[in-house]
Amino acid sequence: MQRTDGKAGRVMGRLAPWVVGVLALAALWVWADRLLPGGEPAGMAVLGPEDCDLNLQACTAELPSGRQVTLDLQPRPMPALQPLEVRLELTGQDPDWVELDLAGVEMYMGFNRSRLERVGPGSYRGQTVLPVCASEAMTWAATVLPDGAQDRGEVQFRFLTRR
Repeated sequence: MQRTDGKAGRVMGRLAPWVVGVLALAALWVWADRLLPGGEPAGMAVLGPEDCDLNLQACTAELPSGRQVTLDLQPRPMPALQPLEVRLELTGQDPDWVELDLAGVEMYMGFNRSRLERVGPGSYRGQTVLPVCASEAMTWAATVLPDGAQDRGEVQFRFLTRR
C-alpha cells in the first residue's frame, strides 16, 4: 500500500502561499477601487492650476450646462494644517448645502471632506484644513459636491501647494 498523504501535503504546502497571495491581491483591488480616489467621473469639468491658480485668486469654472461655480480659498498661499476659509458660489443651482472634497492627486491623503453651509441663494461658506504632505509640492483636487452627493459632482478645481 502506497501513502499519498505526504505527497498531497507537500503540493498543498507549495500551493497555499500562491492561493493566499492571489486572494490578497483581489481583496486589495476591491478595497482600492472602493476607497481610494480615482480619476474624475466622465463629464466632470476639471480646472487645473494652469487655467486658474487658487493660490492667487478665486477661480470660476464654466460648466457645459451653462452654470458657473466659483471657489475661493483663503489665506493665500494656502498653508497646511491651518484653517482655510472656503467661499463657494453656484449659479443655476441652489442646494441646501455643499461638500468640498479635498484629495491628493499624486498620493492618497486620507478622507477630507468639509460641509459648506448655505448663506444665501447659491452662496456657501465653511472651513477646511489641508493635511501636511512630506513632498516638496502637492497637487490637490477640490471637488464640489452639491448636497454631498458624489454623483452630482460636476466640477473639480486642482491646485498646487508647496512646503
